[in-house]
This record gives sequence, structure tokens and C-alpha cells, in this order.
Amino acid sequence: MTATAPGAPTPTAQRPFKLGFLTHVNGPGQDARTVYRELLDFFQAADDLGYDGGWVAQHHLRRDYGRLPSPWVFLAAAAQRAPHLRLGTAVTTLTLEDPLRLAEDVSVLDALSDGRAEFGVGSAGGSYDSFRAFGRVVKDRREVYDDHLARLRAALDGQPLTDAPGAPTLQPHAPGLADRLWQAVGNGERAADAGRIGDGLLLGTHLLDPETAQKPIIEAYLAGWRQTHDPAGPEQPRTGLVRWVFPADDRAAARADLGPALVVQREMHRETYTELGATELLELNAEQLLDYLHVHCGTVDEVVASLRADPALFGYADWFVPIVSHELSDVDADIRRLEIVATEIAPAFGWSPARETGRVAEFPDVSVAAVDDGGRRIPAGVRR
Repeated sequence: MTATAPGAPTPTAQRPFKLGFLTHVNGPGQDARTVYRELLDFFQAADDLGYDGGWVAQHHLRRDYGRLPSPWVFLAAAAQRAPHLRLGTAVTTLTLEDPLRLAEDVSVLDALSDGRAEFGVGSAGGSYDSFRAFGRVVKDRREVYDDHLARLRAALDGQPLTDAPGAPTLQPHAPGLADRLWQAVGNGERAADAGRIGDGLLLGTHLLDPETAQKPIIEAYLAGWRQTHDPAGPEQPRTGLVRWVFPADDRAAARADLGPALVVQREMHRETYTELGATELLELNAEQLLDYLHVHCGTVDEVVASLRADPALFGYADWFVPIVSHELSDVDADIRRLEIVATEIAPAFGWSPARETGRVAEFPDVSVAAVDDGGRRIPAGVRR
């Protein structure tokens, strides 16, 4: 077990945190208008439930899964439907973006949302086909990312954009946006770099074990942050920790629902897993994938116990960011899980809404396998 460095947060279930959610924006067989309309409903429901923020993942050139190539356009619409949520990406694939154009898009969103943008960036986006389509070389992605990050930060900081006298700066100006930059990283060295420059850290459990990988990365980030910041000062480190959270009638029902979706995800990322050396994933069945990827599922009590046992979560999280939707789920079931997280699971760790909420309508207590007359799945009632 990694020792906690001096000055690092002491793990405690009651450490204050913000509650968000992350969606990868799936919708097999649906037209784009339906996918985005239902996603706006999802954001509005989260706003009504008192969530602190909503995060989306950017993916390019996907037909059925990962269907949001332009997250900042969508988030501008979400800003109107969800007037309280902070709005972020986890992540924007910075390697494939022009950093100045990206800074312009996010600064416009920040103005439209009254300063609610949370700007998460990373070096890869799941499918290397996108790199080829954008004329990028996969093996160069980290060097390109570092260059783009430096140029992005210069623009957000209001630095002159050319060497000419009276050179222009980023417009519209976005005060404080540079302080809401987050990086998704996969090792301690890069985490420490992010900490030293004052960025937030975004981290999930997709391929990173909480005890042996995530915890050392978080502590490296905190150590890097302390090298350049005063712990008693106004700036504080920021950690956003993503977890898959799927409450259901029981563990068997959750696994039956999730299993086929995880197989879809594995096949979708087959090339990426091979390139990263995670070939063991390609041989696992659905049941084994659920354990390997650290999915928290089952009754409410089982999910709470599973999250409480996570060694790299509530002792460190400034943002707890559950994923409650999967590749094959529908928006009604996703909203029901949002509600359970906000009303039963997150409060078990001390979270409560920071404002008065408008609760979404209660769902009928029916089986997850039930369907209406049109063949649409009805969300399950969930037992404790």
C-alpha cells in the first residue's frame, strides 16, 4: 500500500465533494436529433436533482457509441436547460484540436453559462481511427498534446497570440477559465506535472486499478501541487474521480443488464487495448469484465459498501463523477439511476444538494426487463 504523503488529504468517507456525472453519449440505431434531445433531458433531470455538474466525453466518427464529436456546442444548449450545473468535458481530445480554436469555443460557452465551464483535456480519445482521419500519428500523440496544452494555456492566460506589436489575445476573454483546466493522465509523472502547474486531475477506473495505480497517481499529483503552491493559500488541488455506478434490484440483475454492454465496449476498443498492451481484456467474458473494470453494481447497500471499500475515492475526491449509463441503456433507466445516486448513494457519504431541488417524477416500481407497448424498456425499481 502506498503511504500517504505529508499534507495529502486523510482518507475519510465524510470529505466534502461535489457530485457530477459522466456520459459517453451512446445511442445505437437512433438518429442524432433523438440522441441529443434525450441527452438534454438527462442534463435537465440532473439539474433538478441538485447535481453539481455534468461531464461529457468527446468521441469522433462514431456511428452508434460515443456520438458527441462537438461537446462544447452541446454544452451551450445544456447551459440553457440545466441552469445550475457546471458543464465539462472528460475529456476533449486535445491532440486532435487546434488549441486556439478550442479556446475560443470554450470561452464562448463560459460566457453563455456565466462561468460554469470545466475544461477537461486528454491526449487520446479511445479510437485510433480518429487520429488517422485527422492526419495525426498515434505514436506522436503525447508530444502533440504537450505542445497544444502549452498553446492552449497561453491563450487562456490572455497572452499575446503573435509576436507583432499590439498582438491580439483570446476573445472573448474568459476570466478564471485557466483555473478550471483539468487533465486526464495515466501515470504519476504526468500527474505531478499537472499538479505543479495547478490543473485539476481527472481519473477513472477503466484500466487503472484503484489501489495499485490510481492511488499512487493521485498522491503524485498532490505532491507535485505542493511543490508550487501554498497549502494555506486560496488555490487548492482538484481531483475528479470517475466510477461506474449501477444500482439495480440486485447484483444479478445489474450484471445481466451491464454484461452485453461491456462486451460491446470491449470490441469497440479492441485496437486501443491491443496498442496499450491490455490484451488480457480481449479474452474476458462479460462477468469477468465487470470485476476487472471495477464496476460498482447491485442493491443500494451493495453499491455503497463497494464504493466505501474503494481505496482511491472518497478520501481524495473533490468531484465524485459516476457513470450511470452504458452502451445499451435508455434514458429513462439512466435518469432513474441518476436519482438513486443523488437521493440514496451520495448522501451516504455526506453529500447533499447545494440548492433547493425540483425532484423528477417518481418511476413505477417495475422490473428492469419490463417494456411498454412500443417496446421501450421501463426503468426498474431498486431495492436497498
